[in-house]
Parts: sequence; C-alpha cells; structure tokens
Amino acid sequence: MTTHYASLMIAYSAAALLWLLFNRFFGNRLWNKPVDYQPEKPYIDFIFASIAILAILGIGQLYINGMLLPNKNKLPIIDAINQAFIFSPTLILVFLRKDSLDSIWLPKANIIIRIGIGLCIAMISLIIYWIVRENATPLGKMMLNIYNPKNISELTQVFMEDITIAMIFVRLSKWIGSSWTIGIVAILFAAGHIPSMIADGYSLAELGSLILDTAIGVVILSVISRSKDVWWFFLVHFTLDMTQYFGSTL
Repeated sequence: MTTHYASLMIAYSAAALLWLLFNRFFGNRLWNKPVDYQPEKPYIDFIFASIAILAILGIGQLYINGMLLPNKNKLPIIDAINQAFIFSPTLILVFLRKDSLDSIWLPKANIIIRIGIGLCIAMISLIIYWIVRENATPLGKMMLNIYNPKNISELTQVFMEDITIAMIFVRLSKWIGSSWTIGIVAILFAAGHIPSMIADGYSLAELGSLILDTAIGVVILSVISRSKDVWWFFLVHFTLDMTQYFGSTL
C-alpha cells in the first residue's frame, strides 16, 4: 500500500498508458491530425498568453476577497460560475486573437467520444488508485463522493485550468519547442501549489512532494501534448484531483 502522492503517480501513469492504448485503435480518427494553429510570431502569442495569466491571477484575488458573485450559501453552481469567470481571460484571448480552439486543445470533432474515452480512463485510473492507496475509502463510496453534482465547481475549475495550461503550452512550444516546454510547464504547475501549501502549514519536508508533482506533470504533459485534447483528459484530472478529499478514510 502507498501514500496519496505515490498512488497518484501510479494512477496518472496508468492513465497515460491507457490513452496510448486507445490511441493505437482510435488515433487516426481522433488524435493523429494536424493542429489548426500556426502563429507567425509565436513569442508575440506567448506574451499575450502571459498577460491572460496575469489577468487570471488578478481575478483570482478578487475571488479570494469575495468580490465576484456573492455566495453566502456556498452554492456549488454559483462557485462554478465564479471559477469560469476567473479563467475567462483564456477564452477571451482566443476570441480576440481569432485563434482556433485547437490552440487550447479543444478539437471540435467527436467531442462526446473523446469525453467518453476520458471517463473510461478516469474510472480505471481511480480503481488503480484505490487498489494501491493505503487506508483507501471503499471504492463505491469514493466514486459516489467524487461523481457528485455538488462538485460542479471543482469540475469547472479543473476544465478551465486545463485549457489555460494548454494555452500557455501551445504558445510556448511553438516558440521554444515541446521538450523544453514540458519541463518548464511541469515545474510551474508544481510551483503553483507552493502558496496554498505554505498557507496550510506544510513543512519544508512536506514541500518535497512538489517533486512528485513535477514528475506527474512531465508524464501527463508528454501524453496530453501528443493528443492535443483536453476533452479526454479533464475528467481524468478531475477524478484523481478529488482523491485528495475522498481517497482515504483517515
């Protein structure tokens, strides 16, 4: 039996292998196609994407200080709307720049099939997490807790996070190449957890888990950058992300 982070690493690795398996059978129909995004000056597009990120951080501060839609009753749907608003600069950038949705890894064809494959991968990965996780919550209870309508806010946040990561990744990779971008974005993804971990009182030793975060990021970015498709991945991300709340009986 393993800890939460080690179990996550195993589950995400399984998800990556499962996608590679699906790609073997469905790749020509779903994923092995050129992306409709070829910027003339990639560094300019990356600058605009960076501005969008700053806007997201600014709106996030408004959210933290209760300056978006009021939600005294903590209704999940209101919080979901707030989460969509926080990350709205991503979609605004795509609209204003007249970029293809491919540039945030949202291909327009076969969306239902992509989501269905993602759900299958998510549930199999969750079962693997449950098998290896120490003091795991009973599987049925874990699934009911995760796939609960009350988590619509978390689902919205994960989806918007993923297309925002795609926005940065695509534009940076067009500028400096995919290999460097995978490492840089994985490190930034892990570093993004530092403020909340410090606020929650994590010790320096516990911050070492960020190394695993980076490793997970490299594994996942390597696969998702090959698929160029958030539709299948965001359900995997959401499912495994929610295990931090519902994965253990402790």
